[in-house]
Amino acid sequence: MTEIQRPKSATTVFLDQPPSCLEFCPEIPDHFVVGTYLLSETKNEEDEIEQTKTGSVQLWKLDPATNNLSLVQRVSLPYAVFDLHFHPRDKSKFAIASSTGCVALFSVSATQPSIHHLWTKQVHDDPSIPALFLAWASQDWFSQTGADGFAVTFSDSRTAIFGTTGDIADDNAITEWRSFEARQMIEVWFVALAAVKLSENEDTIPFIFTGNDFGSLHTHRLASHNHNEQDHDEPLANTLLDHDDRARHHTAGVTSILPLPVPLMDDAPILLTGSYDEGLRVYHATRRGEVLAEQRLDGGVWRLQLLRSEVSGPQRQFWVLASCMHAGTRVVKVTQEQQDQGAEWGIEVLVEFTEHESMNYASDVWKGSGSVSSELLCVSSSFYDRRLCIWRATV
Repeated sequence: MTEIQRPKSATTVFLDQPPSCLEFCPEIPDHFVVGTYLLSETKNEEDEIEQTKTGSVQLWKLDPATNNLSLVQRVSLPYAVFDLHFHPRDKSKFAIASSTGCVALFSVSATQPSIHHLWTKQVHDDPSIPALFLAWASQDWFSQTGADGFAVTFSDSRTAIFGTTGDIADDNAITEWRSFEARQMIEVWFVALAAVKLSENEDTIPFIFTGNDFGSLHTHRLASHNHNEQDHDEPLANTLLDHDDRARHHTAGVTSILPLPVPLMDDAPILLTGSYDEGLRVYHATRRGEVLAEQRLDGGVWRLQLLRSEVSGPQRQFWVLASCMHAGTRVVKVTQEQQDQGAEWGIEVLVEFTEHESMNYASDVWKGSGSVSSELLCVSSSFYDRRLCIWRATV
């Protein structure tokens, strides 16, 4: 067990609005985009409190040599930003999920770094229902070669998948392909679209995982497909399995789901899950669910990001960045040790960054070196104090 690192910030700046999400730009790695969420309250003529939600997307530049941060561009929006993710293949584009049930697509120019709005699409019929999370699908997730799209979750328990077989930049070509309607009115905080290997050398199987505010993790297993065969008529495969663990293992809302890049175990995938209950879990997504390892992180585990993974003989290791709400940021190492009786899993906390004075909803690491490095250059944020921090750790 190594000693936990507790780094100090090299740079701290304060934004004009609370940061809710952020990601580094894949094509211009010294830049990152921040989404913000501002709740304003005013009194009307009847002395009633009215709330207005606005936000922005902001392009920031990080100088990795000096740790200096500078604002490049700020785009004001008439709604708050809940979530933000760059496209996994068309890496100049990112999409946001908003407080008015719409998704907006933007591009980032690399020649003269700047943000450009491409389209805004209403993805929920009721603009009072916010879109909480957006997940892009990988190319091997769809049944049809050339399909592209994303899943969105909402505060009314609905999850919907939108896609196109054309250009994602053409919003007129994007349609709703499938939806999972509300069984009861509850926030669905997270959705993950994963193509999981059946075994080391076999084709992948598409899965949909969602987590809600009751602490339930829901799994949809779709029919497998082989892209070496002729294209399927439908872009999405049929659902083969559909089950909910009925909150047997999470004592509060499931707020993050990270499918680990390992084959199915006993015909079910292995996930990392984060929850309001402050637990990080290695989770076997069987029908009833099974916790294989668990670690308390002292704050609600809001977001998880896989930084790198290594395989050495019978051992796999995964380094993960966790945004832990009121506890700050963590870097953890998850280990799988293959033994005669099966796999043993463990979780070790390597780094704790605790300078944030309110909710840490978003963190990311600089990837500009072009190679895997043991040193992390991290930007993390906190919501109510509107803080961005730059810090370093060695893992």
